[in-house]
Amino acid sequence: MSQQPPEPSGAPPQHPGPGSPDPAFWHAQSPSGRPHAAAPAGHPSSPGRPPAGAALDLGEEKLWGSLAHLSIPFVGFAGPLVVHLVFRGRSRWLEENALEALNFSILYTLAVAACGLLSVVVVGALLLPVVVIGAFVLAVSGVVAANRHELYRYPVNWRLVR
Repeated sequence: MSQQPPEPSGAPPQHPGPGSPDPAFWHAQSPSGRPHAAAPAGHPSSPGRPPAGAALDLGEEKLWGSLAHLSIPFVGFAGPLVVHLVFRGRSRWLEENALEALNFSILYTLAVAACGLLSVVVVGALLLPVVVIGAFVLAVSGVVAANRHELYRYPVNWRLVR
């Protein structure tokens, strides 16, 4: 039997070949023999993170519910729509909250557009600040309710999207 000389201390260790029975080595190494890069945050295989599509915890529900309401005066229906589409099926409470915010944001967008058209006859210019301030107050009420983990129903709303 021939013995292999010991490796110098600075040389990389020799790893078993492709036929090696050690599966742990092949899961931790790339085909080039280098370790795999860490999985990106949120990747299903990253340790300590739930897989994509997993249920949300209470803090995440409150955060995204608040953002769905708070985004209405600033970005219109885009904010609640994104929250609804991204988190659909992961939290029933968040889904209902985002739908309520989405319906109100559609009404808000239509009201702002109507004020823009009516500004030709000055009525719209007078109504626009009322609409914007009213939407902001109602959106803040939605944020407060979301932080209490309550479903907020806007007092003035069309429920077009179900």
